[in-house]
Amino acid sequence: MGLYRVLLVDDEEDIRVGISRKINWEGLGFCLVGEAENGAEARELAEQLQPDVVLTDIKMPFMDGLELCRHLTQKLPAAKLVVFSGFDEFEYARQAVGLNVSEYILKPIGAAELTAVLERLRQEIQTERAARKDAELLRRLYEESLPVLRELFYTRLLDGQIRGSQVAERAARYEIDLSGKSWMASIVHVDGPVAELSGARDELILLSVQSFFHDHFALENCTLRQVLYRDNLALIFSFQSEAPVYALLEELGRVCDLAKSYLDLTLTAGVGSPCAKPEELFQSA
Repeated sequence: MGLYRVLLVDDEEDIRVGISRKINWEGLGFCLVGEAENGAEARELAEQLQPDVVLTDIKMPFMDGLELCRHLTQKLPAAKLVVFSGFDEFEYARQAVGLNVSEYILKPIGAAELTAVLERLRQEIQTERAARKDAELLRRLYEESLPVLRELFYTRLLDGQIRGSQVAERAARYEIDLSGKSWMASIVHVDGPVAELSGARDELILLSVQSFFHDHFALENCTLRQVLYRDNLALIFSFQSEAPVYALLEELGRVCDLAKSYLDLTLTAGVGSPCAKPEELFQSA
């Protein structure tokens, strides 16, 4: 793991020199990547250097430490902010609780105290980054799993295994649009022992049929969803008005005829009755 980056800000050069020299940066897991003598200069440097930790005095010309912290809280929300202050400014600094300040250190700054602060900050950064990495991994795995989760959702919908009160919530979770005023389901069966038809596995034949319907099915104002279901292909249709049953039957017949011509597969499509809600599809299947 690389060293965490530190930006040091103080208008007194001797303080900056003293801090930079008396801290064992690498031994603590840090590197001092930049120094600034006022808040305005530090703001520009921070945007360039993207530090993990900013050590800043509270009282400086042009832009004081609290104004700098306000800016960094917006621009670098993950950065740890440490404020130095004199005794007469200390309570004022401590009141700035809304500025994402991690630590306040009273001047004069001792090496032992600053070392202890840096050690705590290193542990915080490591913990936060590990948690963020885990969250990103889980999110990526979830996104990669969405196609499977959606297919499982449709399968359970056809089996009547999802209660009506859960349908909308699960559809939103899986980013599925269930808008529609009427619904129908169709089960498409490949006639004959499909493995003998082409020498391919049953699943590959069904995937071929699924792709064929995706490419060739076309019915106005109809949304088609497909899922492999009990060694068959299930088609789920939703319409924005009353289901056009006869038009749907004609279009299914047309696609089945095309499949015979293009794929040399004989398909039989059984169609259920229209229903008003997706949770009623199990009655249509």
